[in-house]
Amino acid sequence: MEVVPSSKFIFSIYVAGRRYIVCPERKVCSCGRFQLDEIPCTHAIAVLKEKNVKDMHPYCSDYYKPDALAKIYDIPMVQMPNKEDWSAPEDVVAEIVYPPTYRRLAGLSRKRRKKNANEKITVNTNCCGQKGHNIRTCTFFPKEK
Repeated sequence: MEVVPSSKFIFSIYVAGRRYIVCPERKVCSCGRFQLDEIPCTHAIAVLKEKNVKDMHPYCSDYYKPDALAKIYDIPMVQMPNKEDWSAPEDVVAEIVYPPTYRRLAGLSRKRRKKNANEKITVNTNCCGQKGHNIRTCTFFPKEK
């Protein structure tokens, strides 16, 4: 990757004939990964290495830091009561739910696998057992008149 500074905060990165624009201060890259994942993409990492940045934590979202993970489990989780202790309204308990009615579509059922365009259709005939033709076009046995 070739990193070319455009200004104090904006950099152009050239990779395999493509150009990406990165602003590490605003946490933006033209590839979109920096904004989407909220962690530096490969282009942003190249810019940060060019600027000799050792600590990349300020460029990552707080969601990826250990403190955020610890805060998730700070909230106590209450267990569900036993099934016998559940209380449900009478109208809900009295209602009977039936499965949806299913009607088969008219005609033959579809085959599960569709053949590719380059896949040949081969048919074995009952008369000779060879492939590539049907019983009408079979030349192995002469037709009776």
